[in-house]
Amino acid sequence: MSSRVLDVADLRVTLGRGDRRLAAVDGVSIHVDRGEALGIVGESGAGKSLTLRSLIGLVPPGTEVSGALRLSTAGGTPTNYVPDEVRGHGISMVFQDPMSALNPTMRVGTMIAEGPRLHEGLSRTAGLARAIDLMARVGIPNPTRSARLWPHQLSGGLRQRVMIAVAISTKPTLLLCDEPTTALDVSVQDQILGLLQELRADLGMSLVFVTHDLGVVGELCDRLAVMYAGQVVETGSTERILRQPGHPYTAALLAAVPSFERTDEALRGIPGQPPDLATVGEGCRFADRCRHATDQCRAAPYRLSPWGDGATACIQPTVLAAEC
Repeated sequence: MSSRVLDVADLRVTLGRGDRRLAAVDGVSIHVDRGEALGIVGESGAGKSLTLRSLIGLVPPGTEVSGALRLSTAGGTPTNYVPDEVRGHGISMVFQDPMSALNPTMRVGTMIAEGPRLHEGLSRTAGLARAIDLMARVGIPNPTRSARLWPHQLSGGLRQRVMIAVAISTKPTLLLCDEPTTALDVSVQDQILGLLQELRADLGMSLVFVTHDLGVVGELCDRLAVMYAGQVVETGSTERILRQPGHPYTAALLAAVPSFERTDEALRGIPGQPPDLATVGEGCRFADRCRHATDQCRAAPYRLSPWGDGATACIQPTVLAAEC
């Protein structure tokens, strides 16, 4: 039995029309092992959410997606898949804003039951019974009564639990989470993260978790992929990257995080703005914002190099993130 669940090689997602087409995701290669949680971090506009949506076929009309997408849904060797064909059973997704993602015209119990009824052929009664069981499993109080409520009658935390119940109702191999705790307060966020950890262990699911919060990935994720301007600039174990980043961009992100241990130091923001994807060249896309950039950084073609302990980073030999 293969330990690999998802294998993505050279993923490119191109947006636009005619001559105005941009590769918003450019050459991304990631993998997820069975039972593993992969975090994807980076600034807004880095391509994190678009990467996730391309894996499940939820991209805007006219978008071109290329690259090798391989998935294992039965414990065997990953095989090529079509995103539209695995959506909802092989791969499910939890969205950032459940109020926008949930159907306002359906009671939450009916919504949760829809997946099992569609994919497993359950009757209306059996589907509702499955929904009530799932609502109890994700911690929704009085699930029999709550199943008859509409989304607007629930709090933000309960709506997100409903969204998670919808996502796991078809027993997916891989759960994609697109910043599912961003709109929640800290205490509810902690509850949702604990729930995802629990479900991951109980159901044997793998996770891909997109977030801006490095504290969240430190708590939830086994490995990280750092994205900048549509490319992965570093991958490795969460512990390794948070302790010893290999790319100057990762080091800059960590330096901008508030710390109780550095109360006498000012936060170091990252100067400048991400590049215009219409004008980027082959070199490091972070070079114009990096105080250690050289002409070699700007000219050398993008590639990920070994950085120890299975980590990779797009770095030049003369640039050490420890100096950033």
